Amino acid sequence: MRIKRSFGVFAALFVWVMLVGMGKGPGSDVPVPEISFNATVKDDQEITTKVTNASWEGNIFFIGNRGKGTVTVSFEKIKKITSTGTGNNNKSDFQVTMKSGDVVAISLENDQRFLGTTSYGTYRILAKNIKEISFE
Repeated sequence: MRIKRSFGVFAALFVWVMLVGMGKGPGSDVPVPEISFNATVKDDQEITTKVTNASWEGNIFFIGNRGKGTVTVSFEKIKKITSTGTGNNNKSDFQVTMKSGDVVAISLENDQRFLGTTSYGTYRILAKNIKEISFE
């Protein structure tokens, strides 16, 4: 009886040690792009967040639709991007103001994410929750 109890305690301890050893600390699930862009994001609740290492799904450009076509717009050329409302087919419409002064309308997938790093951790926001992004 005593041996069975000792074996049970040992087995439980062994399983616990194995399960605890499998865990890992929080990782950076925000990719670090080759070029670091700084931006200020304003969400649909009017909360602003400053980020570094900004990316769109890990890329340093937005990829979206303009009419029936697909466009890519490099962060390097953008002054700000502003939401103009919900579009069709699970997309949100945005107005992209270029550093040159040109304005381009694009639609982005609602479930795509803008990513970055803050002074207190990582940052992720879905396109459908973005009100404005200003690039520095």
